[in-house]
Amino acid sequence: MHRIVANSRLWCDLAARHLSQQRSSLAARQGQLGFVRLYVSKAPVSQISSSGAAKSSDERNGPAKGAAPQAIPLAVPLVVPLDTKAIVNEITKSLEKKSKPGKQDDGQVVASITSLPGFSRLIYHYLMLSKIRLTSLVVMTAMAGYAMAPAPFELSTFLLCSIGTTLVSGAANSINQVIETSFDAQMARTRNRVLVQGHLSRLHAVGFALGASTVGVGMLYFGVNELTAALGAANLILYTSIYTPMKRYSILNTWVGSLVGAIPPLMGWAACTGGDIGAGAWILAGLLYCWQFPHFNALSWNIRPEYLKAGYKMMANSHPKLCTRVSLRHTGYTTALCLLAPALDVTNMWFALETLPLNAYFAYLAYEFHQKADSKSSRKLFRFSLLHLPLLMILFLLNKKHWVFSHDKPEEQQIDEYLVPNIVAEVGAGSGGGGGIKAIEDNLLMNVASVLPAAAAKN
Repeated sequence: MHRIVANSRLWCDLAARHLSQQRSSLAARQGQLGFVRLYVSKAPVSQISSSGAAKSSDERNGPAKGAAPQAIPLAVPLVVPLDTKAIVNEITKSLEKKSKPGKQDDGQVVASITSLPGFSRLIYHYLMLSKIRLTSLVVMTAMAGYAMAPAPFELSTFLLCSIGTTLVSGAANSINQVIETSFDAQMARTRNRVLVQGHLSRLHAVGFALGASTVGVGMLYFGVNELTAALGAANLILYTSIYTPMKRYSILNTWVGSLVGAIPPLMGWAACTGGDIGAGAWILAGLLYCWQFPHFNALSWNIRPEYLKAGYKMMANSHPKLCTRVSLRHTGYTTALCLLAPALDVTNMWFALETLPLNAYFAYLAYEFHQKADSKSSRKLFRFSLLHLPLLMILFLLNKKHWVFSHDKPEEQQIDEYLVPNIVAEVGAGSGGGGGIKAIEDNLLMNVASVLPAAAAKN
């Protein structure tokens, strides 16, 4: 920083001297402008000569043998006469030029305007603020819940549910980054986030979160149904107000975070069925809940020093044996839920058979992590968890028991002709064999009186 300030002052002095000498010649050139291009040298400040004298003949012909290399003056202004069209072309080239890392032009860096934030850059910052990869996973689980529900598919409801869930999840992640900005700066995994780098202010992030959450919950309420909107709002509050602060006080934050991850499938299921959450929805939510323990515990195992430095309370730090044991236990719960799905008439028996080897290998990796408790076993468990969940969801969808492609509409009774019901049978059944002709006549008259007005109204 000190070198930059010194270089800037030196260039200003040199530019003032040079421009004062060239003022008369520049004024004589009509219809032309002087375009200044800046070059920054890597020479130390102590070696920079402040004199503006011209180069000697020896310097023009090249350095003599055995002579020490001379420092190049910093930021010598090169005044080149150009017309207006040339200036526009030069500016366009400088804006379109993208510097490649590791490549420089003879040790010099061209100063150009390339960091002005535009609309596309703002959208990129919003995506990073929303943790777009995590938000995508949340939306995919909600879409899976919609697809697996025993109800017909409606494109409008599906899109509104997906967009609303995206906005609510993005708002929750934004608030999470606002709260944890100072802590994210201490971790290598999170120190490049938008708020830590200062690309957006915290007030800006709060405004984005308020707008996204309001629009998202509104879309779920007015475009889908009340239950889906209530689940989305509850998940937003649970993530920002309970899970995020709890990460610094208790290891129970892992259980709360798993509950947050289990709600999106319920949202998708409720959106498809109109608010009816059945046994299949709870099995799907249970699978997401159990899957998160081996997934997150394996992830946090290799970054324990960073969590400890930032002050987060994680099982991997304070209770390492509990961390591995909980991971193994929940792989067993996942297998049990897959076996329970056919018993509750949610899927067919093939789902239990097809997921058995998948869950068995998942449990084996968790057992290996429990026994060894090292970086290699945790990394293997984490990587397979990324494959395990989508395969499980695909098998659930392919083997779901009830497929509904259209709404069942009750058939309307149409009176095409006058039909006399079997009055004798009705009277005989109602009276236990008695009643006589009088009862038959009374029933016949009542039926005729009810049928004739309907037939007359139809005609």
